[in-house]
Amino acid sequence: MPSANFGVATSTGAFAIYELKSWKRNPEISHIKTLQYFPDHVLVTAFSWHPESYMVGMTLSNNQLHLGVIDVEADDDTPSTMEIARHELEAWTLAFLPDASGVLSGGDDSALRFAQLTEGADPSVPWTEKKIHSAGVTAILPIHLDDEGTLMVTGSYDDHIRFLHASKAGRRSVLAEANLGGGVWRLKLLDRNPKLPAHHGVEKWRSEPPPEAMLLLASCMHAGTRIVRLTKRGVNPSWEFEVLAKFEEHESMNYGSDSQPDLNSAGERTFLSTSFYDRRLCLWRY
Repeated sequence: MPSANFGVATSTGAFAIYELKSWKRNPEISHIKTLQYFPDHVLVTAFSWHPESYMVGMTLSNNQLHLGVIDVEADDDTPSTMEIARHELEAWTLAFLPDASGVLSGGDDSALRFAQLTEGADPSVPWTEKKIHSAGVTAILPIHLDDEGTLMVTGSYDDHIRFLHASKAGRRSVLAEANLGGGVWRLKLLDRNPKLPAHHGVEKWRSEPPPEAMLLLASCMHAGTRIVRLTKRGVNPSWEFEVLAKFEEHESMNYGSDSQPDLNSAGERTFLSTSFYDRRLCLWRY
């Protein structure tokens, strides 16, 4: 039967690993190990799996960004981590580049930072961007990486979603932005070029040219959930955000949303969204 491992970040400095067994029928969740990376007064605010190694990147309430080694067989009660960057205020989010050459992070200091990861060398921070976002950076979604630099979508407490280009030389520019009506806390990539079949693998983006359009799911805190399309238009191409749908049944902060990868027979996708204080979980389709 199919199974999958998943991680859970905690507000007490730990990172737990679980296994989901037989998820189609009689699902069963079993605990594999909890790694106490940090003191219990430190919150792990977000995490991301390293794309090439059995490690996890974590942002912390003490402003730091760490890379932790995952060893489920070791009996060591103090698993090792390495600090790779630091913000001036709480670090909220991170994302590895697809080739594992670096990691982007965002914090409450309105900063977007890039930490370079070179094998055999200490991490370095070639650039920090503090002028684009007018409030904390809360979501980062790398889209495409090539010799020219990195394309990414970001979210912020300032209610805006942005499409950015960061060149190899460190210059950053905003290609498109839109106000979604609430703090853009999380972003998920739904489709590359929405006209393509739903089974087109998102991971293929990593080695293909940037798409002409992309479909995104945004968790927008007090504004609920948004389905957003980012499209490249015109002979002298420009990028443009368009809100296709809103889900606003939550009575509290929408901090997390997800979707099934495939469409149903009616051409709809199933979504799941959650909210904080009202402890509400909603299932809806679009």
